[in-house]
Amino acid sequence: MRRALLFLALAVAGGHAAVAQDSLSLTNLDRETAARLLRIVDSARVHGLPTEPIVAKISQGALFHSPPDRIVLAAQNVATRLEEARSVLAPKPTPADIAAGADALGVAGVTKEALRAVRATSPNKPIAVPIAVLTQLVASNVPVERATRIVTELMKRGATNAQLVTLGNDVNADVGRGARAVASLDVRLQGLNAVLAPTAGAISTASDPAGLQSGSGPKKP
Repeated sequence: MRRALLFLALAVAGGHAAVAQDSLSLTNLDRETAARLLRIVDSARVHGLPTEPIVAKISQGALFHSPPDRIVLAAQNVATRLEEARSVLAPKPTPADIAAGADALGVAGVTKEALRAVRATSPNKPIAVPIAVLTQLVASNVPVERATRIVTELMKRGATNAQLVTLGNDVNADVGRGARAVASLDVRLQGLNAVLAPTAGAISTASDPAGLQSGSGPKKP
């Protein structure tokens, strides 16, 4: 019964009703571990952070029967990244922005500077999708500096969230089939260049193999 009540408290604190569909995922947690986890989730909620990522991490650890201390550490690390992401993406990040930022900071190579660059490109709009695509590109072995430049320049050129998502998914799929991430990115960017209006920072894989032009825009003949 105590475990069932704990699970309900976690689900309510996380605001994620779908989590309650699999209460068995937490049945291997002892009472002390459960109490520690509940404190982490409740603290995040009190501080205005989205708690769904923490609950998801707890459920994942319990599902795979990770050691209790490791589950607690993982949950605390997620809470810490959520706080860091909110600070980096200030002044008014959405819960989805914060969650995406925390995910990004959990990927080796993604930096706070990269998140700040995305935020600076779109200071007043939700940026969860561009951050997620940046994260996906870096996870696919695109260098973080280049991934950041590409995502921010595409945003400036008016690329839609759907176009960004397609780019990230295509590169990831190409890498899964054995392609080099940078080579795949060059090819996929050619398709976007064909449909997006050129700007001063237009992406060119032909004349700028490193990723992006830094000149003043298209030159007159």
